[in-house]
Amino acid sequence: MNDNDDARMIGLLRRVIRDCGKLYHHCAQWMVRRYPNLIEGNPDRFVELMEDLHRGLLIKVYVTIVRADDRWTGAEKRVAAAMIEYLWGEQLRGGQLREAATGLFQQADLLSWESLVAPFVRYAPLADSKVQVETIVMRLANLVAKCDGQTMPEESVVLHTLQRDLDMALHPANPAATLAPLGNASSEGPSATAYQHEQQQAYAHASETAAPESSADRERRLQAAMKELESLIGLQSVKNRVRSYANFLRLQQQRNDSGLATMPISLHMTFIGNPGTGKTTVARIVGQILGALGTLPIGHLIETDRSGLVAEYAGQTAPKTNKLCDSAKGGVLFIDEAYSLVDASGDDAYGREAVQALLKRMEDDRDSFAVILAGYSGEMGKMIRSNPGLSSRINTKIEFEDYTATELAKIFQAMCQQNQYKLPSESRHRLLVGFQHLYENRDRHFGNGRLVRNAFEDTVRRLADRVAEIPQLTESLLTVLVGSDISLPGVSQAKLDALIATPHCLRIDCGGCERKVRIMPASLGVRVRCKKCEHIQMADWAEVRWNETA
Repeated sequence: MNDNDDARMIGLLRRVIRDCGKLYHHCAQWMVRRYPNLIEGNPDRFVELMEDLHRGLLIKVYVTIVRADDRWTGAEKRVAAAMIEYLWGEQLRGGQLREAATGLFQQADLLSWESLVAPFVRYAPLADSKVQVETIVMRLANLVAKCDGQTMPEESVVLHTLQRDLDMALHPANPAATLAPLGNASSEGPSATAYQHEQQQAYAHASETAAPESSADRERRLQAAMKELESLIGLQSVKNRVRSYANFLRLQQQRNDSGLATMPISLHMTFIGNPGTGKTTVARIVGQILGALGTLPIGHLIETDRSGLVAEYAGQTAPKTNKLCDSAKGGVLFIDEAYSLVDASGDDAYGREAVQALLKRMEDDRDSFAVILAGYSGEMGKMIRSNPGLSSRINTKIEFEDYTATELAKIFQAMCQQNQYKLPSESRHRLLVGFQHLYENRDRHFGNGRLVRNAFEDTVRRLADRVAEIPQLTESLLTVLVGSDISLPGVSQAKLDALIATPHCLRIDCGGCERKVRIMPASLGVRVRCKKCEHIQMADWAEVRWNETA
C-alpha cells in the first residue's frame, strides 16, 4: 500500500470513528432531552456513559479484527495510532504505541457486544438507530481488515462472525438480558418486570411533580411535534386527522381560558391498520401534542400489549393493569394488538378482568391520560362493537393505510441517508419494481415499514459480503448500494430480474404543469426536464405502471 492509499484509508477510518461518536452522542442527548424519565440512574451522566460505550465499541471492533491472524502489521499500528489520537488526543509511536495497544487488547477482553450496544436494545426510542450502529461497526471492521491491502482468510471468517455476534446483540432472543447495568456486562441487573415497574414509578412521579411551562415553551413543543408529524413519509389522511384533532383541542383550551363553555373531550382513540404503518410513532406525537397544549401535563408514551396488562395468576391482573395506568397518567397508554384482550370464545377470564380494570380507569381518569387501542381493522372493530363500555368511551378512530411502493422506496431512501449510503438509478429501479410487486400482492400481514427495514438490513449485508474479498476499499465501495445488492424479503433475485424485464413504465408528477410525465429508469435519482413545460425537478422515485412502455 503506497502513501496515498495509506492516507486515504486513514481518512476513511477517521470519518467512520467520528460517525460512531456522533451517533452515540446524538442519541444520548436526545434521550436526555426527550425521555429523561426512561433513563436508569442519573440522566445527567447518560451522555458521559454513552461516550464511554462508543469508545469501547471502537476498541472492541479493532481488537477483534486485529487478533484474527495473530499479526500486528505496520498498517494496523497506524490504525491504532489514529484511533488513540481520536479517543484520547495523544499521538503515540514506537514503544508508547505498543504499550497503549496492549492496554486496548486487555480492555477489549472486558467488553461484550451486548453491553456496548445495550442502550439501543434497552431504550425503545433508540431502537431505530440499530441499523446505524451495525453499519458503522461493519464499515470500521472492513477498514481494519483491509488496512494493509489484503484480507487474510482468518480475517474474512472473523468479519462474518462479528456481524453475526453484533446482530445477536442488537436483536437478542431474550431482551431482558440487556437489563444489566449499562457498561457492566458482568453485573446482574434487575428483572424485566422490576425495570418496567421502575419506569412506571418514574413517570407517575413526573406526572405529580411536573413544573408548569410558559406559553412560549408550550408553543415551541407544539410546533416541534407538528413538524415531526409533517416529516413522516405518506400517511396524509392520518396527518389531516391529527391536525384537526389538535385544532379542536386548541380551540377548547382557548375557550376555557376565556371563561367560555367547552365541550366534553374524550382523549381515548383507536388506531386501525396493518403492522409497520407508523401507529406507535404517531401515538408518541399525539402525546407530545397533548402535552404541549396543556391537555395533559407530560404527554409521554407508555407502550404495551396484552402481556403488560394480564397477569399469570388469578387476582393479579387488575393490580397489574392499574399500575400500568398509573405510569401513563399525564400521558398516553398505547396498547398494541388490543383485540387480544378479548377472547372470541369468551372463556378468557384474565382478559375480561384487564378490560374491566382498563374501562374503569378510562372513565375515572379520563382527563388525566389517553388510551390508544391499536390493531388490525377487522379485529378492532369487532372488539369495540362487542363492548359498549369501549364504544362509549372512544369516539376518535384513525385509519392507517398501507404504504404505497413509492412511499416504501422513500422510507428506504431515508434509511440510506441516515446511514450514509447512496442509491444509483439501477438500484432505485430494482427497489421500485420489487416494492410494487410486494404491494400489489400484499395481505393483512404486509410489513410496511418493517418490510423496508428488513430489506435495508438484507441489502447492507449483501454489500458487506460483496466487498469482503476486495483488498482495497474506497468510499464508493463502502457507501454505494449497487443493483446486485438490493434484496427484498420474499422476492428472489431471479424474480427481481423477471420484474425488471416485464413491460412497464415509470411516471412522475410534474411540479410545473402537474401532468404525469414518463421517465426512463436511468433518470431515477437525477434531475429531469418536462418535455411539455420545461420544468426541471429531481426524480427521486416514480410510480410503476405495468404493461406500458416509455
